[in-house]
Amino acid sequence: MPERSRTPVGLVVAVVVSWRQVHQLADCLAALDAQTYPELAIVVVENASGDGSAELLASLAAERRRHPLHVVVNPTNRGFAGGVHDGLVAAPAGAGAVWLVNVDAAPAPDHLAALVAALDADPSCAAVQGLLVRSEVGPDGIEVADSTGIEATRARLFRDRDAGRALGEVARPAGEVFGVTGACALFRSDALEQVRWRDGTVLTEDLFAYFDDVDLAWRLQRFGWRCRFQPAAVATHERGGAGPRRSAFVEELNAANRLLVLASHDRWRTIGGSAPLVLITTALKFAELAVTVPRAFGPALRRLTGGWHAARERHRELEERAFVPADEVIARWFGPFDGVAWVRTWWRRIRGRAPGVAGGGRPPR
Repeated sequence: MPERSRTPVGLVVAVVVSWRQVHQLADCLAALDAQTYPELAIVVVENASGDGSAELLASLAAERRRHPLHVVVNPTNRGFAGGVHDGLVAAPAGAGAVWLVNVDAAPAPDHLAALVAALDADPSCAAVQGLLVRSEVGPDGIEVADSTGIEATRARLFRDRDAGRALGEVARPAGEVFGVTGACALFRSDALEQVRWRDGTVLTEDLFAYFDDVDLAWRLQRFGWRCRFQPAAVATHERGGAGPRRSAFVEELNAANRLLVLASHDRWRTIGGSAPLVLITTALKFAELAVTVPRAFGPALRRLTGGWHAARERHRELEERAFVPADEVIARWFGPFDGVAWVRTWWRRIRGRAPGVAGGGRPPR
């Protein structure tokens, strides 16, 4: 394993990718500008929203700000992964870390300082996230946790740890996790450079959005990096793929991208005895899609078959370059799967017929 640099993080570049979220932009950027960490530059990538976002950003960039704001206006929607790439290209040089922040996230003023301290304390740490709390309270008025890191299971299902739990029941200490959510997390620049794909991208652009953070977490693990949870850093998060922003296109991406990520990282040898779980849960998830959002079923299959060859090419690249065996990562991080609880939740979704799924339109490409 290569020796890691102990150089302090220094400059941080926050990358915010926005698509049709004009109503949240000002609050998000206000929260970023309020950060106490002094060495911060902010890059917002506007993904052809057509909702007044570009005009609002031009106005905000002209204001006097604590931290400089740079704006990239894309002529088409490049998705989250493509937007992050464009933000990194436009970012000021010399940043020791990249902070990915969703528009629907609002970090507390000391959030970034706590994340930087965690990176500086551990040269082997590639990424760190804080405690994300849902911006909307639960039906009983109690605050709800959104994420304390990404969990992986032997069924190759991934979830945000502690998502949906009452905040008072969550008492996680700082420590290692499989991965960090792309909604609000800090990444060491050296780590991102090491795990870039050969085409120069950090996030896998074929995924467009969703599961790109799982894919990145898995790559970081294969290259011997650590990811951490830091509860001292707190942020609220709306969870943009739910509620009014949940659509048939989101369902399509979620269904196909999980399997494309598996194709990039896994194989039958590493899946081994977990194969029945993977096959059954995959069949059930596509059955759910056919019942609850049938207009997403065909597009999801086309996305999967169309992206399979490229995913297998990424797998071959990873096997050539990575030095931590795939089996070692899986043995350490892919935990037990509670099939009974999962099927109960699956059945509730089937009976609910995917409430909240809006429209069928695909975002412009």
